[in-house]
Amino acid sequence: MLAAPIVNAQTAYEELQAILRAEVVTISDERTERIMGTEAMTTVQTVQARLLEGERSGDVVTFENDLIMLKNGDRIYLSHLRDINGREIFILKDVDRGSGLLFLFGLFVALLLWFAGKQGLRALGSLLLSIIGIVFILLPALLAGYDPILMSLLISAVILALALFGTHGFNALSSIAFGGTVLAVLATSALAWLFVSGLRLSGYGSDASVYLNFATDGQLDLSGLLLGSIIIGVLGVLDDISITQASVVRELRAANNSLGSFELYQRALRVGRDHVGSLVNTLALAYVGAALPLVLLFSTSNAPLYFTLNQEVIAAELTRILIGSIGLILAVPITTAIAAWWFGSRVVLETDNEGHHHHHH
Repeated sequence: MLAAPIVNAQTAYEELQAILRAEVVTISDERTERIMGTEAMTTVQTVQARLLEGERSGDVVTFENDLIMLKNGDRIYLSHLRDINGREIFILKDVDRGSGLLFLFGLFVALLLWFAGKQGLRALGSLLLSIIGIVFILLPALLAGYDPILMSLLISAVILALALFGTHGFNALSSIAFGGTVLAVLATSALAWLFVSGLRLSGYGSDASVYLNFATDGQLDLSGLLLGSIIIGVLGVLDDISITQASVVRELRAANNSLGSFELYQRALRVGRDHVGSLVNTLALAYVGAALPLVLLFSTSNAPLYFTLNQEVIAAELTRILIGSIGLILAVPITTAIAAWWFGSRVVLETDNEGHHHHHH
Protein backbone atom coordinates (compact mmCIF):
# COMPACT_ATOMS: atom_id res chain seq x y z
CA MET A 1 0.00 0.00 0.00
CA LEU A 2 2.00 2.97 -1.25
CA ALA A 3 -0.51 5.70 -0.68
CA ALA A 4 -1.27 4.88 2.95
CA PRO A 5 2.02 5.78 4.65
CA ILE A 6 2.16 9.17 2.91
CA VAL A 7 -1.45 9.86 3.77
CA ASN A 8 -1.14 8.69 7.37
CA ALA A 9 1.90 10.89 7.91
CA GLN A 10 -0.07 13.88 6.70
CA THR A 11 -3.31 13.12 8.51
CA ALA A 12 -2.51 15.37 11.46
CA TYR A 13 -2.41 18.48 9.31
CA GLU A 14 -4.47 17.68 6.30
CA GLU A 15 -7.54 19.62 5.48
CA LEU A 16 -10.40 18.03 3.59
CA GLN A 17 -11.30 20.51 0.86
CA ALA A 18 -14.23 18.64 -0.64
CA ILE A 19 -15.63 15.36 -1.85
CA LEU A 20 -15.88 15.54 -5.64
CA ARG A 21 -17.43 13.40 -8.34
CA ALA A 22 -15.04 12.22 -11.03
CA GLU A 23 -14.83 9.81 -13.96
CA VAL A 24 -11.96 7.38 -14.52
CA VAL A 25 -10.11 8.20 -17.78
CA THR A 26 -7.34 5.58 -17.74
CA ILE A 27 -5.59 3.10 -15.47
CA SER A 28 -1.92 3.80 -16.27
CA ASP A 29 -0.44 1.16 -13.98
CA GLU A 30 -1.49 -1.89 -11.97
CA ARG A 31 0.83 -3.78 -9.63
CA THR A 32 0.67 -6.20 -6.72
CA GLU A 33 2.16 -5.20 -3.36
CA ARG A 34 2.29 -6.65 0.11
CA ILE A 35 0.12 -4.88 2.68
CA MET A 36 2.49 -3.50 5.36
CA GLY A 37 2.91 -5.73 8.37
CA THR A 38 0.92 -8.64 6.92
CA GLU A 39 1.32 -11.53 4.51
CA ALA A 40 -1.68 -10.41 2.45
CA MET A 41 -1.22 -8.98 -1.04
CA THR A 42 -3.19 -6.19 -2.64
CA THR A 43 -3.45 -4.71 -6.14
CA VAL A 44 -2.48 -1.04 -6.43
CA GLN A 45 -3.68 0.99 -9.39
CA THR A 46 -2.40 4.33 -10.65
CA VAL A 47 -5.52 6.08 -11.87
CA GLN A 48 -6.15 9.19 -13.97
CA ALA A 49 -9.61 10.64 -13.44
CA ARG A 50 -11.40 13.73 -14.75
CA LEU A 51 -13.07 15.88 -12.09
CA LEU A 52 -16.78 16.46 -12.82
CA GLU A 53 -17.38 19.26 -10.30
CA GLY A 54 -15.65 21.85 -8.14
CA GLU A 55 -13.41 24.73 -9.19
CA ARG A 56 -11.10 22.35 -11.08
CA SER A 57 -13.94 20.66 -12.97
CA GLY A 58 -12.62 19.14 -16.21
CA ASP A 59 -9.05 18.71 -14.89
CA VAL A 60 -7.50 15.25 -14.92
CA VAL A 61 -5.90 14.21 -11.61
CA THR A 62 -3.75 11.18 -10.76
CA PHE A 63 -4.03 9.07 -7.60
CA GLU A 64 -3.07 5.67 -6.23
CA ASN A 65 -5.89 3.27 -5.39
CA ASP A 66 -6.08 -0.09 -3.64
CA LEU A 67 -9.62 0.22 -2.32
CA ILE A 68 -11.91 -0.99 -5.13
CA MET A 69 -10.53 -2.08 -8.50
CA LEU A 70 -11.54 0.58 -11.04
CA LYS A 71 -11.91 0.48 -14.81
CA ASN A 72 -12.19 3.13 -17.54
CA GLY A 73 -15.43 5.08 -17.47
CA ASP A 74 -16.24 4.33 -13.78
CA ARG A 75 -17.97 7.18 -11.94
CA ILE A 76 -16.30 7.72 -8.56
CA TYR A 77 -16.08 10.06 -5.57
CA LEU A 78 -12.68 11.52 -4.62
CA SER A 79 -11.61 13.15 -1.36
CA HIS A 80 -9.72 16.31 -2.22
CA LEU A 81 -7.18 17.06 0.52
CA ARG A 82 -4.58 19.77 0.99
CA ASP A 83 -1.55 19.09 3.19
CA ILE A 84 0.51 21.51 5.30
CA ASN A 85 2.73 22.43 2.32
CA GLY A 86 -0.30 23.28 0.20
CA ARG A 87 0.14 20.11 -1.88
CA GLU A 88 -3.10 18.70 -3.24
CA ILE A 89 -3.85 15.02 -2.68
CA PHE A 90 -6.73 13.05 -4.17
CA ILE A 91 -7.87 9.78 -2.58
CA LEU A 92 -10.61 7.45 -3.77
CA LYS A 93 -13.55 7.82 -1.41
CA ASP A 94 -15.96 5.40 -3.10
CA VAL A 95 -17.51 4.42 -6.40
CA ASP A 96 -20.72 6.16 -7.48
CA ARG A 97 -23.57 3.69 -7.01
CA GLY A 98 -26.40 6.16 -7.60
CA SER A 99 -27.64 4.98 -11.00
CA GLY A 100 -27.53 1.30 -10.00
CA LEU A 101 -29.53 1.97 -6.83
CA LEU A 102 -32.05 4.09 -8.73
CA PHE A 103 -32.54 1.29 -11.25
CA LEU A 104 -33.08 -1.25 -8.44
CA PHE A 105 -35.59 1.07 -6.75
CA GLY A 106 -37.40 1.54 -10.08
CA LEU A 107 -37.63 -2.22 -10.53
CA PHE A 108 -39.06 -2.60 -7.01
CA VAL A 109 -41.68 0.14 -7.59
CA ALA A 110 -42.68 -1.27 -11.00
CA LEU A 111 -43.15 -4.80 -9.59
CA LEU A 112 -45.03 -3.51 -6.54
CA LEU A 113 -47.46 -1.48 -8.65
CA TRP A 114 -47.89 -4.28 -11.18
CA PHE A 115 -48.67 -6.83 -8.49
CA ALA A 116 -50.54 -4.79 -5.87
CA GLY A 117 -52.02 -1.91 -7.89
CA LYS A 118 -53.64 0.82 -5.79
CA GLN A 119 -52.77 -1.02 -2.58
CA GLY A 120 -49.13 -1.07 -3.71
CA LEU A 121 -49.19 2.67 -4.37
CA ARG A 122 -50.53 3.28 -0.86
CA ALA A 123 -47.90 0.97 0.60
CA LEU A 124 -45.21 2.89 -1.27
CA GLY A 125 -46.55 6.19 0.08
CA SER A 126 -46.52 4.96 3.66
CA LEU A 127 -43.01 3.48 3.16
CA LEU A 128 -41.70 6.86 1.99
CA LEU A 129 -43.43 8.63 4.90
CA SER A 130 -41.87 6.09 7.30
CA ILE A 131 -38.41 6.79 5.89
CA ILE A 132 -39.02 10.55 6.15
CA GLY A 133 -40.14 10.04 9.78
CA ILE A 134 -36.94 8.18 10.62
CA VAL A 135 -34.57 10.53 8.75
CA PHE A 136 -36.12 13.90 9.62
CA ILE A 137 -37.67 13.27 13.05
CA LEU A 138 -36.06 10.28 14.78
CA LEU A 139 -32.42 10.89 13.78
CA PRO A 140 -32.37 14.63 14.65
CA ALA A 141 -34.18 13.89 17.94
CA LEU A 142 -31.61 11.20 18.84
CA LEU A 143 -28.70 13.49 17.94
CA ALA A 144 -30.28 16.26 20.01
CA GLY A 145 -30.07 13.90 22.98
CA TYR A 146 -33.75 12.95 23.47
CA ASP A 147 -34.39 9.62 25.15
CA PRO A 148 -33.79 7.01 22.42
CA ILE A 149 -36.30 4.51 23.84
CA LEU A 150 -39.12 7.03 24.15
CA MET A 151 -38.38 8.52 20.71
CA SER A 152 -38.19 5.08 19.07
CA LEU A 153 -41.53 4.12 20.61
CA LEU A 154 -43.19 7.35 19.51
CA ILE A 155 -41.80 7.18 15.97
CA SER A 156 -42.70 3.46 15.85
CA ALA A 157 -46.32 4.29 16.67
CA VAL A 158 -46.39 6.97 13.97
CA ILE A 159 -44.73 4.70 11.37
CA LEU A 160 -47.10 1.91 12.30
CA ALA A 161 -50.15 4.14 11.91
CA LEU A 162 -48.85 5.33 8.52
CA ALA A 163 -48.10 1.78 7.38
CA LEU A 164 -51.39 0.24 8.48
CA PHE A 165 -53.89 3.04 7.85
CA GLY A 166 -51.98 4.34 4.82
CA THR A 167 -51.92 0.92 3.15
CA HIS A 168 -55.22 -0.60 4.31
CA GLY A 169 -57.33 2.49 4.93
CA PHE A 170 -59.23 3.41 8.11
CA ASN A 171 -61.30 0.38 9.04
CA ALA A 172 -61.79 -2.23 11.72
CA LEU A 173 -59.02 -4.39 10.26
CA SER A 174 -56.30 -1.74 10.43
CA SER A 175 -57.44 -0.57 13.86
CA ILE A 176 -57.29 -4.12 15.27
CA ALA A 177 -53.87 -4.71 13.74
CA PHE A 178 -52.67 -1.35 15.09
CA GLY A 179 -53.91 -2.14 18.61
CA GLY A 180 -52.40 -5.63 18.58
CA THR A 181 -49.05 -4.39 17.28
CA VAL A 182 -48.81 -1.52 19.77
CA LEU A 183 -49.44 -3.91 22.67
CA ALA A 184 -46.87 -6.38 21.31
CA VAL A 185 -44.32 -3.57 20.78
CA LEU A 186 -44.82 -2.33 24.35
CA ALA A 187 -44.33 -5.85 25.73
CA THR A 188 -41.28 -6.34 23.50
CA SER A 189 -39.80 -2.99 24.54
CA ALA A 190 -40.15 -3.83 28.22
CA LEU A 191 -38.42 -7.14 27.58
CA ALA A 192 -35.69 -5.50 25.49
CA TRP A 193 -35.06 -2.92 28.24
CA LEU A 194 -34.84 -5.69 30.83
CA PHE A 195 -32.31 -7.73 28.87
CA VAL A 196 -30.21 -4.92 27.41
CA SER A 197 -29.58 -3.67 30.96
CA GLY A 198 -29.46 -7.19 32.46
CA LEU A 199 -26.88 -8.43 29.93
CA ARG A 200 -25.00 -5.12 30.32
CA LEU A 201 -25.01 -4.41 26.59
CA SER A 202 -23.28 -1.05 26.29
CA GLY A 203 -24.20 -0.44 22.66
CA TYR A 204 -20.50 -0.25 21.75
CA GLY A 205 -20.65 -3.56 19.89
CA SER A 206 -19.97 -2.15 16.43
CA ASP A 207 -17.38 0.19 14.94
CA ALA A 208 -20.19 2.51 13.85
CA SER A 209 -21.21 3.01 17.50
CA VAL A 210 -17.65 3.84 18.50
CA TYR A 211 -17.27 6.38 15.68
CA LEU A 212 -20.69 7.81 16.49
CA ASN A 213 -19.61 8.27 20.10
CA PHE A 214 -16.55 10.26 19.01
CA ALA A 215 -18.54 12.26 16.46
CA THR A 216 -21.05 13.34 19.12
CA ASP A 217 -18.49 13.81 21.93
CA GLY A 218 -19.99 10.96 23.93
CA GLN A 219 -23.35 12.73 24.28
CA LEU A 220 -25.48 9.80 23.08
CA ASP A 221 -26.90 6.99 25.20
CA LEU A 222 -25.67 4.08 23.08
CA SER A 223 -27.36 1.29 25.02
CA GLY A 224 -30.63 3.23 24.63
CA LEU A 225 -29.84 3.48 20.95
CA LEU A 226 -29.42 -0.30 20.79
CA LEU A 227 -32.84 -0.62 22.41
CA GLY A 228 -34.37 1.80 19.92
CA SER A 229 -32.93 -0.16 17.01
CA ILE A 230 -34.41 -3.39 18.40
CA ILE A 231 -37.86 -1.76 18.71
CA ILE A 232 -37.79 -0.37 15.15
CA GLY A 233 -36.37 -3.62 13.76
CA VAL A 234 -39.20 -5.64 15.29
CA LEU A 235 -41.87 -3.29 14.01
CA GLY A 236 -41.80 -4.30 10.34
CA VAL A 237 -42.48 -7.94 11.03
CA LEU A 238 -45.07 -7.24 13.72
CA ASP A 239 -47.38 -5.15 11.57
CA ASP A 240 -47.21 -7.86 8.92
CA ILE A 241 -48.32 -10.63 11.25
CA SER A 242 -50.97 -8.47 12.95
CA ILE A 243 -52.76 -7.51 9.75
CA THR A 244 -52.64 -11.15 8.62
CA GLN A 245 -54.18 -12.42 11.85
CA ALA A 246 -56.95 -9.81 11.84
CA SER A 247 -57.63 -10.65 8.21
CA VAL A 248 -57.80 -14.40 8.90
CA VAL A 249 -60.34 -13.86 11.69
CA ARG A 250 -62.48 -11.65 9.44
CA GLU A 251 -62.39 -14.14 6.56
CA LEU A 252 -63.29 -17.05 8.86
CA ARG A 253 -66.24 -15.11 10.20
CA ALA A 254 -67.34 -14.10 6.69
CA ALA A 255 -67.19 -17.75 5.56
CA ASN A 256 -69.22 -18.88 8.55
CA ASN A 257 -71.11 -16.32 10.60
CA SER A 258 -72.10 -18.93 13.17
CA LEU A 259 -68.51 -19.13 14.51
CA GLY A 260 -68.30 -17.53 17.95
CA SER A 261 -65.38 -15.49 19.30
CA PHE A 262 -63.69 -18.45 21.00
CA GLU A 263 -63.86 -20.68 17.95
CA LEU A 264 -62.64 -17.86 15.70
CA TYR A 265 -59.73 -17.36 18.08
CA GLN A 266 -58.75 -21.04 18.08
CA ARG A 267 -58.93 -21.44 14.31
CA ALA A 268 -57.08 -18.23 13.52
CA LEU A 269 -54.42 -19.16 16.05
CA ARG A 270 -53.69 -22.35 14.11
CA VAL A 271 -52.91 -20.25 11.03
CA GLY A 272 -50.88 -17.91 13.23
CA ARG A 273 -48.72 -20.76 14.52
CA ASP A 274 -47.67 -21.71 10.99
CA HIS A 275 -47.04 -18.10 10.13
CA VAL A 276 -44.92 -17.46 13.25
CA GLY A 277 -42.80 -20.51 12.50
CA SER A 278 -41.80 -19.16 9.11
CA LEU A 279 -41.46 -15.54 10.24
CA VAL A 280 -39.14 -16.34 13.15
CA ASN A 281 -36.98 -18.10 10.59
CA THR A 282 -37.14 -15.08 8.29
CA LEU A 283 -36.16 -12.73 11.09
CA ALA A 284 -33.21 -14.86 12.21
CA LEU A 285 -31.95 -15.33 8.63
CA ALA A 286 -32.28 -11.60 7.91
CA TYR A 287 -30.15 -10.71 10.95
CA VAL A 288 -27.58 -13.45 10.36
CA GLY A 289 -27.39 -12.45 6.69
CA ALA A 290 -26.70 -8.85 7.65
CA ALA A 291 -24.04 -9.89 10.15
CA LEU A 292 -22.46 -12.64 8.02
CA PRO A 293 -18.93 -11.13 7.72
CA LEU A 294 -18.96 -10.67 11.49
CA VAL A 295 -20.04 -14.27 12.12
CA LEU A 296 -17.28 -15.47 9.77
CA LEU A 297 -14.68 -13.29 11.48
CA PHE A 298 -15.50 -14.82 14.85
CA SER A 299 -15.59 -18.35 13.47
CA THR A 300 -11.95 -17.95 12.34
CA SER A 301 -10.78 -17.15 15.88
CA ASN A 302 -9.56 -19.94 18.12
CA ALA A 303 -11.67 -18.89 21.10
CA PRO A 304 -14.22 -21.43 22.38
CA LEU A 305 -17.78 -21.04 21.08
CA TYR A 306 -19.29 -19.94 24.41
CA PHE A 307 -16.74 -17.13 24.64
CA THR A 308 -17.44 -16.00 21.06
CA LEU A 309 -21.21 -15.95 21.72
CA ASN A 310 -20.58 -14.03 24.92
CA GLN A 311 -18.86 -11.09 23.22
CA GLU A 312 -21.00 -7.97 22.99
CA VAL A 313 -20.96 -7.78 19.18
CA ILE A 314 -22.51 -11.25 18.92
CA ALA A 315 -24.56 -11.09 22.15
CA ALA A 316 -26.26 -7.90 20.94
CA GLU A 317 -27.26 -9.56 17.65
CA LEU A 318 -28.53 -12.66 19.48
CA THR A 319 -30.56 -10.44 21.81
CA ARG A 320 -32.01 -8.66 18.79
CA ILE A 321 -33.04 -11.93 17.11
CA LEU A 322 -34.50 -13.47 20.27
CA ILE A 323 -36.41 -10.39 21.40
CA GLY A 324 -37.73 -9.85 17.88
CA SER A 325 -38.93 -13.44 17.77
CA ILE A 326 -40.58 -13.15 21.19
CA GLY A 327 -42.37 -10.00 19.98
CA LEU A 328 -43.64 -11.95 16.99
CA ILE A 329 -44.91 -14.80 19.12
CA LEU A 330 -46.72 -12.33 21.43
CA ALA A 331 -48.28 -10.36 18.56
CA VAL A 332 -50.23 -13.38 17.28
CA PRO A 333 -52.42 -14.25 20.30
CA ILE A 334 -52.86 -10.56 21.22
CA THR A 335 -54.09 -9.47 17.77
CA THR A 336 -56.11 -12.66 17.24
CA ALA A 337 -57.88 -12.15 20.58
CA ILE A 338 -58.81 -8.54 19.75
CA ALA A 339 -60.01 -9.54 16.26
CA ALA A 340 -62.03 -12.53 17.55
CA TRP A 341 -63.67 -10.35 20.18
CA TRP A 342 -64.54 -7.67 17.59
CA PHE A 343 -65.70 -9.81 14.67
CA GLY A 344 -67.25 -12.51 16.86
CA SER A 345 -70.26 -10.35 17.70
CA ARG A 346 -70.76 -8.94 14.18
CA VAL A 347 -72.12 -10.30 10.94
CA VAL A 348 -69.38 -10.05 8.31
CA LEU A 349 -70.49 -10.19 4.68
CA GLU A 350 -68.39 -11.95 2.01
CA THR A 351 -68.13 -8.85 -0.19
CA ASP A 352 -67.23 -6.86 2.83
CA ASN A 353 -63.64 -5.76 2.33
CA GLU A 354 -63.88 -2.41 3.98
CA GLY A 355 -65.32 -3.87 7.14
CA HIS A 356 -68.96 -2.74 7.21
CA HIS A 357 -70.23 -4.83 10.07
CA HIS A 358 -73.72 -5.45 11.34
CA HIS A 359 -74.47 -6.17 14.95
CA HIS A 360 -76.45 -9.25 15.86
CA HIS A 361 -79.84 -8.29 17.16
